[in-house]
Amino acid sequence: MHEFLISLLTAVITAAIPIITTFAVKLIRSMAEDAEASADSVTVQTYIAEISSAITAAVSATNQTYVDSLKNSVSFTKEAQTEALQKSLAACIAALSPAVQSFIENVYGDITEYLTTKIEAEVHAQKLAVSTTNE
Repeated sequence: MHEFLISLLTAVITAAIPIITTFAVKLIRSMAEDAEASADSVTVQTYIAEISSAITAAVSATNQTYVDSLKNSVSFTKEAQTEALQKSLAACIAALSPAVQSFIENVYGDITEYLTTKIEAEVHAQKLAVSTTNE
């Protein structure tokens, strides 16, 4: 019975993650479009678009990693969550141009803290979406 429940939970989560990822990507793009529209400068609009794109790509890549790991394992330890966050952060920073990295540091301060906060917010939003879907 326990194995059946684990298999069922794995199947549900595996099916839900791509749907949630699609929703998250659309949400991030929408937020970026709103920010771009309210930005005064073309340069700032370009930077905001690049930041949004990098976060979207990092979240999508991490979710794909989760899907792959779910197929092989059913445990999400605290260490695995921390590793996923670090992978998302590294992917996001690597996707940003030096000019955008400098922009974030000048406007928001620490780039790692800024992006970590954005990524954690996205993860939280996805968890809420999963719990709402499963109710």
